[in-house]
Amino acid sequence: MARLPHRLIATALATASALTAAACSPGPAAPAAAGRTTITFWTMPFWIGRPDNLKHLVEDFNASQNRIDVQLTVLDWQTGREAIKKAVTNGQGPDLWLANNGLDLDLLTAGRMAPLDTLGYTAEDLGRFRPLVKVNEYQGRLYGAPLYFDVNVLLYRKDILQQYGFTAPPRTWEELKSTAAAITTRSAAAGKKVMGWQFKGMDDHLNAINPTWESFLCQAGGSLTSPDYRTSTQNTEAGRTALNYLKSFYTDRTSTLGTSALNGFVEGEVAMFSFYQSVISDIAAGNEKTKGKWAVAPMPTGPKSGCSMVGGHSLVARAGLPDPAAAGTFMRWFGSPSTSTRFMEFHGIFPYDTAKVPRETRAAVDAFYNTDPSWAPIMAQFDRSTPDLLLQDRHGFATRWEAQKSDIVAGVDGRTPVDQALRGIDGKVDRELGGG
Repeated sequence: MARLPHRLIATALATASALTAAACSPGPAAPAAAGRTTITFWTMPFWIGRPDNLKHLVEDFNASQNRIDVQLTVLDWQTGREAIKKAVTNGQGPDLWLANNGLDLDLLTAGRMAPLDTLGYTAEDLGRFRPLVKVNEYQGRLYGAPLYFDVNVLLYRKDILQQYGFTAPPRTWEELKSTAAAITTRSAAAGKKVMGWQFKGMDDHLNAINPTWESFLCQAGGSLTSPDYRTSTQNTEAGRTALNYLKSFYTDRTSTLGTSALNGFVEGEVAMFSFYQSVISDIAAGNEKTKGKWAVAPMPTGPKSGCSMVGGHSLVARAGLPDPAAAGTFMRWFGSPSTSTRFMEFHGIFPYDTAKVPRETRAAVDAFYNTDPSWAPIMAQFDRSTPDLLLQDRHGFATRWEAQKSDIVAGVDGRTPVDQALRGIDGKVDRELGGG
C-alpha cells in the first residue's frame, strides 16, 4: 500500500507501551512555556501498527506553534474510555479526547462537550465531511470531528474457498451458510477440519459480539430502538430471524464455540469472519501465513439489506474551555484532510468528501484506493451505511453492549431460547431508556 512520508520509528511499540503505562494514572499537566496556552489531550492508541505516530504528530504540531502547547496522554483500551468519561463528568478531564463515533449521550445531555462551531469550525469546514458525520450530531449541531470511520466487512481466505471449489465470496446469507457448511464438512472429512465461519464475539473477543450482532440485526430489517429512542426493539420478527440464523451455524456444528476468529483466520483454521475493516492490519501482520491468501468482500446481504454497523473515532472538546480557539486550532490540524489520509495506513475510512478537499489530498487518497484491492469492497460496504443504527446505539449504549455480550451468546449457543434472549436485552435497556 502507498504510504505518505512520515517518520519510521523503530521503537514505536515499546515507546507506546511506556506511554500507556504512564497514562494509567494521569497526573497534573506540566506547565506550558510562558505565553503558551496548554491543551490536554487524552487518547487511546488508535493508530494501528504505528501507535508512536500519535506522539510525533503532537510534537510536530507543538513545534509549529508559538502560543499553543498540546500535552498528550495515551490510555489503554481496557480502561481508557471509562477513565475519560469519569474524569469529564467530574470536571477533571482533559480539554480534548478521543471518542467513539456516535459520541456518549450522557456527556452530550449533560452539556460536557463543545459544539464544533464554537471551536472555530466554519460551515465550510463542516461541509467537507462525508454525510455520515451526522452520527456526531445532537440537537442539530455537530460535537465530534471524525478522524476516520470503520464499517463491518467480510474477511475470507481465498486459498481455503478455492480449495473447496468456491471461486467467489458469498453474497447472501444463504450463500454464507452453504459455503461455510461445505468447508467445515469437507475439511473434516479430509482429516483437517477448517471452520467455515466464525461469528466474531463467539470467540475470545467477546466485545466484538456487539458490532457483529448489530450488523446482522440490521440486515434482517431490525432496529435497536423505536424512532423516539425510548424503547428497545430487538425482540421482533427481524431480531428473531437474525438470531436464529446465527444460532444455526452452531446448532449444525458448522461453527464451534471458543475458536478465535482472527487467530484462526491467520492460522488457516477459520475460512471467513466479519468485523471492522481495521482488523486488516492484524491479518497483514500474519506475514507469510496470510500474504496473498485472503481478501475482503462486502457483507453478505440478509433478508432486507446488506447494511452493517459503523464505527471509528472522533475528536471532541470539553465545554467551557477558557481558550476554545486554541483547542479548535489543534483539532482542525490533527483531523485535517491531509492528516486524515495518514489514518488510511491502517485502513481507516477517509472522513471527508474527496470532491471538497485540496487536489494534493485527493491524489493521496486515490493512491491508497488504487494500490490496495481491499478498498473497493470496503467502500462498497461503506456506501450502504446510514447513521441510523449508530444514533440508536448511543441510547442505552453501555447497558445494551453488556446485555448483548451475555444474552446474544446465550441465544446463539442454545442456553437460552432466542425470544427469551432478545426479551432479556429489551428489558435491561428499557429500564435505562424509561420505556419499560
